[in-house]
Amino acid sequence: MKIRYPFMALASLLSVLALAGCGNYAEKTHPSWVAPTPGAVYDDSTVFARITQAVQADPALRGINIEIKVTDGLVTLSGTIGNEDQMTRINMHTWMVDGVKKVDNQIKIK
Repeated sequence: MKIRYPFMALASLLSVLALAGCGNYAEKTHPSWVAPTPGAVYDDSTVFARITQAVQADPALRGINIEIKVTDGLVTLSGTIGNEDQMTRINMHTWMVDGVKKVDNQIKIK
């Protein structure tokens, strides 16, 4: 029984010391830490302009007649194109633009 009481006293002392170190966490945070900024916000006109520019700059898509609409990051594509490669390229250019959340591709192949 003599060994039991010193062990319990030591365990109690360590518990109290450990809990004492759990004070206000915010005070122990390094001053250089700052909360991360929220994600970038892209307006629809910027998303529209970037998609349009990418499509117009692609030589394989010159002369196609498609309509691009952007509402709250949802891009709706419509019109007609000549082949599957053009469809793939339009999808690729659209999804590569920052701010695109979803694409509703209603383009038809002639």
